[in-house]
Amino acid sequence: MPSSTDLWDPFWATHATKKDYFHRLLWLIRFLFSSAYARRISQASGDQHSAKLLEIGCGSARTLHYLDQTYDSCECYALDLSPQAIHLVRSINPLFNTAIANAFSLPLGSDKLDIVFSIGLIEHFTREQAEQIVREKIRVTRTGGMVAIMVPWQSSVYNLIVRKAFGRHWPFGDEKPFHRQELELFMQHLGLAEIEIHVIYATTILGIGRKK
Repeated sequence: MPSSTDLWDPFWATHATKKDYFHRLLWLIRFLFSSAYARRISQASGDQHSAKLLEIGCGSARTLHYLDQTYDSCECYALDLSPQAIHLVRSINPLFNTAIANAFSLPLGSDKLDIVFSIGLIEHFTREQAEQIVREKIRVTRTGGMVAIMVPWQSSVYNLIVRKAFGRHWPFGDEKPFHRQELELFMQHLGLAEIEIHVIYATTILGIGRKK
């Protein structure tokens, strides 16, 4: 099995050029979905005018870019294990605080951030590993802050037909999608409160909760 960087470094290097038809299409789709994730997260944050934001496993950090435009004042952090992804983020927005980092051990202090989220990350791990990652997300979030998790929706047509049609040629590595109730119970188990589960374009689910 290829390592994370073996899989994602070539992906982000190709994705950034947008020369490949598939990646050009994916780039455009990413705008659509990321804007929807950002909109849901910002709505859940209420009347907040400034925020310290962190995207883990950020890839191109497209959702973080949209959120940066939502608040009057932002301090944005983008972390990924892929050097190519971090290079891409820096080229899009050099003002972001970026670092090559492991999601299991974040290089940030506890209780520091207002909103911490991941878009398409924890489904690439076992449920036990996913729990470790989200516990790290919760650790760096302040009390009352928000933790958001986007994962593929197990019951979607996308998951049941499109992903399986690709078989071993699926370009996003191994994935373990979630059911809606499973994601909600997963977040409750980790101590999050006021949990909202949103289905985004009938393909993915976004869970948003607050740290007690």
